[in-house]
Amino acid sequence: MIMRLQTPEKIPVSSTYDPVTGRTVPSVFRWNGTTYRVRQVSYYHRERRGRLIIHIFHVTDGQHDFRILCDSETLSWRLEEVVDGTAD
Repeated sequence: MIMRLQTPEKIPVSSTYDPVTGRTVPSVFRWNGTTYRVRQVSYYHRERRGRLIIHIFHVTDGQHDFRILCDSETLSWRLEEVVDGTAD
């Protein structure tokens, strides 16, 4: 069964900067007492919300898919969506 949970929770995130590509991507984050390691960034895009630019990362740890957002003004992170990718 695939479960989808939408949550606007603030989360702590560690990110990695690659000087070759010039990109910063999330590498580890913590949610609900569990630490998740990002295995792959599946998709990335930016979205303008008023005067803010929000960086949106669709990432996976190999078992779950997450949509996490970075506010470019405050540099804060939020977990917006979790999808348990296991199907019965």
